[in-house]
Amino acid sequence: MAAILKGKTVARSGDGADVYLRALLSGEIGMADYFFVQAMKGNQYYIGSADVSTPTTWTATATIDVTKAALLVSVPSNKVLIPVHIELYMEAFGTSAQFECQAVSGTGGSRTSGMTAITPVNMRTNLSDNSGVTAWAGGNTTVTVGQTDKINVFWRDGKQFAITKTAESATVSSFDPVKFVWDAVLTNTFVMCGPDAQLMVHQGSQAGTGFVKLIALVINSSDLP
Repeated sequence: MAAILKGKTVARSGDGADVYLRALLSGEIGMADYFFVQAMKGNQYYIGSADVSTPTTWTATATIDVTKAALLVSVPSNKVLIPVHIELYMEAFGTSAQFECQAVSGTGGSRTSGMTAITPVNMRTNLSDNSGVTAWAGGNTTVTVGQTDKINVFWRDGKQFAITKTAESATVSSFDPVKFVWDAVLTNTFVMCGPDAQLMVHQGSQAGTGFVKLIALVINSSDLP
């Protein structure tokens, strides 16, 4: 028993089976957030649309165009993706027009052409970036096909009118949001199982530029209960 307790490998057990109660190395019993535990295991990834300083230029105008995704992630058959956090930061909106954004999961979508391939980055810095999922950032050349089945528009936000400002608001009470956020802890989350599952983030603005990022857990499908 001592050898089992000192080992670093945790055996998975079925319902009703006895399991050992595990503690911190110093002996204390601790409770951790599920997402934090998964990050410690190396299962949490950052997927960003652009580099540090250069925004992506989007061409979906005024309303969402599902063929021009800002971000697209595809999940293979042996993987499961659980979205944790999404941020869309608008560096510019263009001239006055409606602005809207959304995130949608489903099956049957695809990347037809264009977009820029992205390597998901493991949020534990000493582990590999080999997540097993594929991701792309959208821009002027984006051509995608929207999902056709199991469609879940789990996030939608926007402004009735948005414009790129040339000066600070004259009234300090005026607030023009430029960052739009979805978070699993504040709302709810779900499980995307491959094959043929995709997550897409869209935006619609007159001439928008900006950054979009996704934080997601990626685990093996065999690890599902």
